[in-house]
Amino acid sequence: MTQLEDEAAQSTTALGPLVGLVREDIVGAVALLLRETASDPQRTMRHAQEMGQDMIRIMTGQSDLAPDPKDKRFKDPAWTYNPFLKAGAQYYLAVQKGMKNWLGELELDAIERDRAQFIAQIIIDGLAPTNTLLGNPTAQKRLVDSGGLSLMKGLKNAYNDMVHNKGMVSQVDKRPFKLGENVATSKGSVVLRTEMMELIHYAPTTDGVYAIPQLTIPPQINKMYINDLTAEKSVVKYQLDHGIQTFVISWKNPTKEEGRWGMADYVASCREAMEAVAKITGSKTVNVSAGCSGGQTAAMLASKLASEGDPLLGALTLMVCVLHPQQNDIEAGALMSENGLALAKRRAAKAGIIKGDDLARGFAWLRPNDLIWNYVVNNYLLGEDLPAFDVLF
Repeated sequence: MTQLEDEAAQSTTALGPLVGLVREDIVGAVALLLRETASDPQRTMRHAQEMGQDMIRIMTGQSDLAPDPKDKRFKDPAWTYNPFLKAGAQYYLAVQKGMKNWLGELELDAIERDRAQFIAQIIIDGLAPTNTLLGNPTAQKRLVDSGGLSLMKGLKNAYNDMVHNKGMVSQVDKRPFKLGENVATSKGSVVLRTEMMELIHYAPTTDGVYAIPQLTIPPQINKMYINDLTAEKSVVKYQLDHGIQTFVISWKNPTKEEGRWGMADYVASCREAMEAVAKITGSKTVNVSAGCSGGQTAAMLASKLASEGDPLLGALTLMVCVLHPQQNDIEAGALMSENGLALAKRRAAKAGIIKGDDLARGFAWLRPNDLIWNYVVNNYLLGEDLPAFDVLF
């Protein structure tokens, strides 16, 4: 059981790429690109010549390179009708095309190819002209139309992120949300409190309830009230309005001294919660729903109960939960290595915990166009107000 628990803890899709992604592996991926560049100078020269030909066609107005119609970065009509901006976009697309063709000819195995493509894509995304004021016609128009106000707001947003968000670009305006007022408003009580968690029993809203209760096990890295947002989005409210006896675990955010908690501890806590739910409701079985890393914990608990012949678990529902991922199932997984995992585990053991800010930063760099550059453009270049979105909050 200990071996399975350790494997489950290290194979969590929600954490693995971030916990096991260390700077040594990133540097190694870059070194791999440099090695392949030097290993065959003729191949590199050929691709440089092809890219040079693309540049000549762009300068003479003969290039047919055009952005993908689905690429939101180049949706402004200026990219089509302004010859200077059109050429700028084509230069960027030529580099993107040249990089793709070059990577396609490198003599790499599957894992090495995935690593090279992942790093190359991050570099290419960062070089997009739309990420700068000079290369973004929409931002330039906003600057003129607002009389410079958009630039002032953008600078203010950037300053706030540097001072209050540890340098990460913000994705949501958190100010409108107040716990217990417009999010997490379902009524309930804490019926069990331990070192690791609190068990919340929500008050029924119907005259009768189903005999078998339901326990929700949320991910250890999310706030439990993701299940109880606004009334229109609250899973808890939906369950209560349909006669389900609803219980939810609220995990404690561990401190450095509590960094010793492992998968076995979380499994034991979930079992303790199930037993409490059964005792409170008088039910012999408890239905469980669990998501992400909470789902993997629930799966371990289910296997443990089954091995012991314990009938406590009724139905088990898993949401966005991968039980046996491979390292290359997602792009960032290609950068992981056994050495990287070992280094990450040692660093985590030394620090006691993995900080939430580091996890958030890691998640963002898995999809930089959507989760970083998109907000850089909106918040800094356009000076737009952050969206007040309860899910991101």
